[in-house]
Amino acid sequence: MDIEKHKHIFAELHEHIKQKADKSLSDLVEHAHKIECFLHTTFVVNNEATNDRNPKQLNSLMQPVQNYLRDFIEIVEHLTLWLELQIPSYSDSEDFRIVVQNEILDDIASMKAQCIIYMGRFVEYREQRAQANKELFKQPTLDDNYHLISNLDHQFHRNLKLMLMELKSYIIRICNLLTKNKDLLERQSFHRQHINNYF
Repeated sequence: MDIEKHKHIFAELHEHIKQKADKSLSDLVEHAHKIECFLHTTFVVNNEATNDRNPKQLNSLMQPVQNYLRDFIEIVEHLTLWLELQIPSYSDSEDFRIVVQNEILDDIASMKAQCIIYMGRFVEYREQRAQANKELFKQPTLDDNYHLISNLDHQFHRNLKLMLMELKSYIIRICNLLTKNKDLLERQSFHRQHINNYF
């Protein structure tokens, strides 16, 4: 086993992960700005009361929201890996730093899990709407089926807005957490210690 070679490879991987994390932070800020613009254009400038029951309008909103959720999940994955590598050894008497970093990781993991749940709601909505359309096809004269479809569209339209608002707040919270604890997180790089521990 070529230990020195593996140390060099690990050091390169660590640096690559750090660069990805640095880029992810700037991506998060841009992400929040795009979401804010999308919210303003879609739910403020346009007539929300008219559009929330328009199936074509609703379909045109779903893909961008899904993209924002997917991008957020990918971005925080890079940040999570970087933060995990920054956690020092318990033997270094860095208990406070370890606690802070673990709390940040827990917060980010919770946000990521909620976004995954949001992604599942798109599937649930499509399944419910497909079932309602099936019933409408069987009984086209029954007004209840029309009302059910209309209510499903109306509720999911409102959910899309709430998802985006929540996603924007997640981004702001992550940026706030990392900014407040910047000095603590950047206190002496531990990547060399990690390398020595692994090999």
